[in-house]
Amino acid sequence: MKFIKDLKIVCVAGWGKTGISLVKMLLNLDKKIKVTETRKRNCFCPQLIKDFESKGVEFEFGGHSEKFIKLSELIILSPGIDLSKSELNNIAKKNHIAYLGELEFASYFTNAKIIAITGTNGKTTTAYLTYQLLKQKNKKVYLGGNIGRPFSEFVLDTQEKDIVVLEVSSFQLETIIKFRPYVAVLLNVEPDHIDRHKNFGNYLKIKLKIFKNQQKNDWMVINKAINLQEISLSQINSKIIYFKDELSDQNFSAAYRIGKIFGVTKADCHLLFSQYKKLPHRQRLVKEINKIRFINDSKSTNPSSTSFALKSIKSPIILIAGGKDKGFYYQGLRLYARKIRQVNLIGQAADKIKNELGNKIKCQKFNSLQEAVLSAYKQAKAFDTILLSPMCSSFDMFKNYKERGRKFIEIVKNIS
Repeated sequence: MKFIKDLKIVCVAGWGKTGISLVKMLLNLDKKIKVTETRKRNCFCPQLIKDFESKGVEFEFGGHSEKFIKLSELIILSPGIDLSKSELNNIAKKNHIAYLGELEFASYFTNAKIIAITGTNGKTTTAYLTYQLLKQKNKKVYLGGNIGRPFSEFVLDTQEKDIVVLEVSSFQLETIIKFRPYVAVLLNVEPDHIDRHKNFGNYLKIKLKIFKNQQKNDWMVINKAINLQEISLSQINSKIIYFKDELSDQNFSAAYRIGKIFGVTKADCHLLFSQYKKLPHRQRLVKEINKIRFINDSKSTNPSSTSFALKSIKSPIILIAGGKDKGFYYQGLRLYARKIRQVNLIGQAADKIKNELGNKIKCQKFNSLQEAVLSAYKQAKAFDTILLSPMCSSFDMFKNYKERGRKFIEIVKNIS
C-alpha cells in the first residue's frame, strides 16, 4: 500500500465501464490521472469526458503513445486489454513503469472478506445466488466484478466486517499478483477465449491462479469433476471443499457450499433456490406463440454453455447461433443432431460453424438476427423451441450480449 500512497501520476488503460470506475476511485485518492484508449474520442459520451477533464484528468484517444504515458508511475489495465497484442507492454518495460489489473489494484483497498467465483460457465448465476444467500445473514454484502459493477466502483465503501462477492473472468485473473480471496471458487473449465489465451492449457493455468495466494484460513471451493493434473494439491494452502451436482445444478451446489462457510443453513438455501428465477439472457423464456417457445440464452458465448442449454430443453430445437469467433471448435454440436431441426447462423463465425457441422445438422446463413428469428418461426412446428444460444461473442454485430438479447426479445415480441 505504501507505494500507492507515494504515487503521483497514474495511467488508466481503457475507457469503458472499468476505466470510468477507476478514474472516480483515483480522484478520491487525489492522484493525477491519465487515460489512454485505442478507440476514437467520438465513440464516447463527450459530456462525461469534459466533466473529468474539468477535474484535471488527461485523455488520449486513438492509441497508446509513449509520449503520453511515459511520465506515469503506474498503469492500471482494464480487463479487455490484451497485453500480448498491445503496445502498452513495450511502453511499460521501456520506461520501467509497473502495471497491474483493476481487480488487483482494487483489492489493496479493502479488508472485507472476498469471495471470488470463476469458471467457464455459470459464474454469473453462482455469484448472484451467493450474494442473495449471504444477504439473509449479513448486513453488508457487495456484488460486483465481471457481473456488472467493477470492484473499483465500490471498494472504498467497504469495511472489514463486510463481504464482497466477485464474479472473476480469466481476463481479470491474468494480471493478478497478490489478489487473495477468502473463498475462491472454480466451477468448471471448458475451452474458451482461445483467441486471447492461445490454447486450453494457458486458459486453465490462468483460471487456477485464483487459488495461488490463499492461506491456511482461506477456502478453496472446486468442482469434483475438474481434472487437476495441472496443479498439485500439495501446493494448496487453503482448506478444500469439493462440490458436485447433488442439488441438480452445479450453480446451486457451489452456492450452497459457500453459504455453509458463512453459516447459512440448508433450509435457507433450499428456500432461496426454490424461489430463484433465471437471470436475464440466461435460458429465459421470452414468449410462447402458437405453441412455439422462444428462449433467450444470449449469455452463452461458448459451445459448452450452449451444450448445457441444449441438454436442458426436451423439445425439438431450432438454434440461432453465431457471432464473433473466439477460436472454438463447434463439432460438439453434432451430439445433439437428433434434437436440432436446424441451425440458423449469423455473424462472422457462420461459415466456420457451418463447415464444422458438415452434413450432420442442417444449417442456413442469415444477414441479421431478425432474418434468422423470423425464418426460424416459419420453420418451427408446434411444441418446438427457438433457442438463441450463440456460442460466440456479440462484438461483430452488437455492443454486448445484453444488447443482442434485448434485440432478440424485441423481434419476438413484434411477431404477430
